[in-house]
Amino acid sequence: MIKMMETKILVATATYSGMEYCENKFFDKVLNLSYNSYDILVVDNSKEEEYSIKLREKFGVEVIWDDGEEKRSILRLIGSRNKILEYGIKNGYSHILMLDADVILPENIIEELLSCNKSLVGGIYYNYFNVNGAVRHCPVAWAYFSEKEFEEMKKLYPEVVSSKTRKDMKRYLTEEEVKSGELLEVAYPSAGCMLIRWEVFEKVRYGQEEDSNTGDDIYFINRARELGFESYCFTKVKCGHLVLEKYKRDEKGNYIYEDFLN
Repeated sequence: MIKMMETKILVATATYSGMEYCENKFFDKVLNLSYNSYDILVVDNSKEEEYSIKLREKFGVEVIWDDGEEKRSILRLIGSRNKILEYGIKNGYSHILMLDADVILPENIIEELLSCNKSLVGGIYYNYFNVNGAVRHCPVAWAYFSEKEFEEMKKLYPEVVSSKTRKDMKRYLTEEEVKSGELLEVAYPSAGCMLIRWEVFEKVRYGQEEDSNTGDDIYFINRARELGFESYCFTKVKCGHLVLEKYKRDEKGNYIYEDFLN
């Protein structure tokens, strides 16, 4: 039986000094969401504390400097995200809106995601992916193949599909699905703008799959699914993504697309 809790929202991100390029646009949106009451938490895993001090003074938000000793950036990120979850439990939040620090929010994201009444639900944004050696701009959300699609896959690629179930196979959301504005059950939502309800974050932590290059968000969603929590994408909630600023340009200002393929 799920207990009733007062709705108390924590808007949170794990960041580091390398995200300085997008901090103004990010905090401009986070500080001006239309929901009537929410708290903001930033966990900074920069190697030095100066960036935490800067964010605290510049934007007036609560910042925790995560001075963990992990050398790999993914492990520092995992540690910081888990500190957010632990903070949420300690302070009695009913929901955590977990953000990536380069995701730009619509002002009504909290109201829209709350309206879905799901334990795990994200909005949607795009990123650049290496798809068969080519750069593609795709939604950061993956769906299961339908029964019909899966049967077609078995006919076309029997040697690949024969040992798999339908839910072992994922695909990017289609443009039609993204434009639909509908709430869709998905394999993986856009986890950089994901609303997590307390019954999930009291039980699940971020981590990394063994012998895998998948991200900490995939690990989190997989562990949640094992406990019976499905994930959703509300395609009405469209976010920006300041990803291009991470990539190099040539002397003419064109992006060096080899960077996208590495």
